[in-house]
Amino acid sequence: MGNVIAFWSPCHGQTGSSSNMVATAAVMAMDYVSHTLAAHTHYGISMVENAFLRSWRGGSGSASYSAQGIDSLETLARSKQLSSSMIKDYAVPVFSGSLDVLAGTQKPEEDLFLKMHEVTDSICQSARSAYDLTMIDVTSGTRNVLTNAVLESADMVVVSLNQNMALLREFFDHPPAVLEGKTFIIVLGQYDAGSRLTLTNIRRLFKTRIPMFAVPHNSGYMDACNEQKVVEFFLKRKHIQAAQPDYAFMQEIRRLTRGIYQSLAIDPNMYEKEA
Repeated sequence: MGNVIAFWSPCHGQTGSSSNMVATAAVMAMDYVSHTLAAHTHYGISMVENAFLRSWRGGSGSASYSAQGIDSLETLARSKQLSSSMIKDYAVPVFSGSLDVLAGTQKPEEDLFLKMHEVTDSICQSARSAYDLTMIDVTSGTRNVLTNAVLESADMVVVSLNQNMALLREFFDHPPAVLEGKTFIIVLGQYDAGSRLTLTNIRRLFKTRIPMFAVPHNSGYMDACNEQKVVEFFLKRKHIQAAQPDYAFMQEIRRLTRGIYQSLAIDPNMYEKEA
């Protein structure tokens, strides 16, 4: 049985939650033999989908939306016909057979899509049986009913924050209720190693033992997301050396991927690919 991981941020913008998940999913697929599904619950354009699926998606608002991606799973779940073996039929393999991506909704109205919260748990249960890891990029905040449904169903939450002191104080002084009883880790997106708010200083300042990681800002990576060359970006850096550019970036992403396994009480060495 696999695990469902929600990538979420308590605030909108600037934490890099979507780009954090894209990088994590790509490196997970490159370095480990586990089979991963990447999905999202955004209505409209999503970095997750745009980074991996190139021009696969057709025009939005199509009358045949129920025959594609996440909409298909909802239709099957509502009719109680969804099984784990079906999920892969509606996902697109993008990374050497170890990473599939599920396209987002093409429903003509957001309210129609949000009703998917009624069958979210059923979809997550099927995904657990089909994949070792299912990563879902959800809308920030807690006002979205679908976001809350995914957070409730998830086995773990990757919380994206940044080096903004006001945001950090709010999070640590008033922990979000949606995380109560949940396994979660913290990722600082768009991380600047030159800031005084380093990982070490944040841990010390807030006296926290919550596992914390960083995804450094990397212009080349962001360009790769925009140009739909994420797979190529990471494959070129698979055997990167310490003296090469992007080494620190790759090291941090790899720390994060190992941290996800460990937070799920899984030994990452069991799934690691041979060099």
